[in-house]
Formats: sequence, C-alpha cells, structure tokens
Amino acid sequence: MAKASGSAREGEQAKRPRFWVGPLVAGGCFALGYGITQRIIVMQGALQEPPREAFASQAFPGEGLEALRRRHGEFSRDLTADVAAKEAELAREREAEKSRQEAERIAAEAKRRAEQQALLPAVAPEPVLPEPAWTQPEQAMPAPVLPKPEPTPQPVVAEPAPALPPSPAPVLAEPAPVAAPFPAPPVAPPSP
Repeated sequence: MAKASGSAREGEQAKRPRFWVGPLVAGGCFALGYGITQRIIVMQGALQEPPREAFASQAFPGEGLEALRRRHGEFSRDLTADVAAKEAELAREREAEKSRQEAERIAAEAKRRAEQQALLPAVAPEPVLPEPAWTQPEQAMPAPVLPKPEPTPQPVVAEPAPALPPSPAPVLAEPAPVAAPFPAPPVAPPSP
C-alpha cells in the first residue's frame, strides 16, 4: 500500500506542466542572438573609422543686449536694481497695511460695543457707598451651646495571658465577653 501511494505521487509530479521551460528557452535564444550580433558589429566597426559629424556654430536666436542698446540709445546706466531700497519700501507698505487693518478692527469693535450699549436698557448704576467707620469694637458673639454627645462604649479587649511554663495538658482560656459593636438605638417615648 505504501508503494502504491509512492508511485501515485511520482505520476502526479510527472503530469504537472512546467510552464517556465518555454520562456527560459526563448530568453536563452534571444540572449545568444544579441551577443552574436554585438560581436559581429564590433568586429566590422573596428575595420573602418566612423566619420565625425561637425556642426557649424550658429548665433543664438533673438536680439542681443548690444543690439538693443544701439537701437534704443546709448544709455550708460547700470542694469542693477537697488534691492535694499525696494525691500524698505515694501516693508513700509506692509506696516501701513497692518496699521490700517488694526485701525479698522478697533473701529469695528467700538461700533459693536456702542450697538450693544444702545440695546441694553438704561439702568442707573448703583451708588458706591463708602465703608462705615466703626467706633465701637466688635462684640464677640457667644459661642452656641452644642449638646454633648453620648459616650460610646469602648469594646473590651482581652489582654494576652502571661507566659506560662509549658504543661503537658493544653490550657484553654475562657472566651472574653464581646461587647456589641453598636449601642442600642434610642427608643422613642410613647405618644399620648
């Protein structure tokens, strides 16, 4: 039975298609053809010298700076710009714009506050009274008398017994009486 399953596996492996074999053979053929063609061209090229192609230098299209100067006059001024002056002017303009926007914002805020004040009913402000000058010292108020709380019973704690010499018979101590953890609730008087 083991041999039958082993031969079945061998049959499955033999039946599986090998899809990669075809592209491998085609790729090998292309590589071989490329290599041979390159060798032939290199060998033929070594026999003859390729002609050099020379290009004649031509002027750049358009008009040059000198031609523009001749046409529009001989101005001997520099073509540089004063960048620092331009930056200073732009900074002043930005500062003026900021201050203008700030003034507009403050004016709008003042207008909004005035409108809110107009909408509120006219309420007379409360007069501010000066602090009274006390001529008599403050009299101390008597402390309120509070009822005394009932004393709560303390739980009885048994003190440990003194160390006794070991005896052959175990000595059992009597349990201490345990007090109630909470006092009894008060009883209401009978109603008439």
